[in-house]
Amino acid sequence: MKADRDIYNLLGLSFDAVTMEETATKIIDAIRSKRKLFLSTPNLNFLIAGQHDENFRKSVLHSDLSIADGMPIVFMCKLLDIPIRKRVAGSSLIDFLQDDDRCRKKPIKVFFFGGQDGIAEQAHEILNEKKCGLESVGYLNPGFGSVEDMSSDEIIDEINEAKADFIIVSLGAKKGQAWIENNRDSLNAYVISHLGAVVNFIAGNVKRAPDWVQNLHLEWFWRIKEEPELFSRYWNDGCAFLKLIFKNILPYRSLIKRHTTRSTPYILPVFKKRTVILKGDLTIEIRDSVIAMFNEIMKREGDFELDMTKVGYIDPSILAQLMLFNEEMESNGHKVTLINPNKLIKRIFDLNCLGFNIKTNKTK
Repeated sequence: MKADRDIYNLLGLSFDAVTMEETATKIIDAIRSKRKLFLSTPNLNFLIAGQHDENFRKSVLHSDLSIADGMPIVFMCKLLDIPIRKRVAGSSLIDFLQDDDRCRKKPIKVFFFGGQDGIAEQAHEILNEKKCGLESVGYLNPGFGSVEDMSSDEIIDEINEAKADFIIVSLGAKKGQAWIENNRDSLNAYVISHLGAVVNFIAGNVKRAPDWVQNLHLEWFWRIKEEPELFSRYWNDGCAFLKLIFKNILPYRSLIKRHTTRSTPYILPVFKKRTVILKGDLTIEIRDSVIAMFNEIMKREGDFELDMTKVGYIDPSILAQLMLFNEEMESNGHKVTLINPNKLIKRIFDLNCLGFNIKTNKTK
């Protein structure tokens, strides 16, 4: 596990605390250094879907960078004192890269995968007329079908032959994330992301909200005007958002505020065979130590128990690292079990919808 991600948990999803400029730099650096980067752009719809779809949720946990694409996400982060203060929308990121001087000097080669009939081709042509920081080197609409149907050798070969730096996927969020998970290792492009609306915005068949509408946080209203079929999704997401606020976020906020006055110092963990005994508060101040502990556990391999008997508190930054650690252990065929968490720790996991993510037993 790396210590260079400033990452936080929000209701079971991971979010990096990065600005638009920092996100663009990470993308450019990945391409220049020929390093793979899976970018996820979770919005409210992602967050809600992730509560019920484990594979969809895990696709975000498996990403190398996860940005907060939506003001509801930012609002919830503010309530929980998570340092994500601004939305980093995927469509705005593409606009930023088009105008970035670093990209203008050496354009990023993009490939459009998916979209409605003819839209990807239109986006390809319009983008290349701009002579900006992005250059389209190809497009492919695989039509309707399963993720497996869209992952044939012929399709992957056609994409790879274009020699793109950045694949922009537009298949619908769940299918798009699943397609990326299924094919990321077979694709030669360095950066890949599902950015559903981007192809429509570039092609011009859907108009992006003006800046003043975005500044008023009313882009959702503009999107309904442009795409009336979105009304049902936004209505359902809005109702689910209110439920999460009152059922999870506000109680969690209250818990966080109460805890700050009675924190206990962290003590280095003790390894006893396959059990690691933790003591004190697990907070951002000792994040590097926690990551070092997780890395040590992974070196030793096998299943491990984390004894939480004397852990008084765990904050969103450590929750995010714990989620990533658990995913890495599972991918290596090993299991992490929390044992003896107190009522407060169990309450934190419940409020963060993490009952399905970390297994517990021997609880008090």
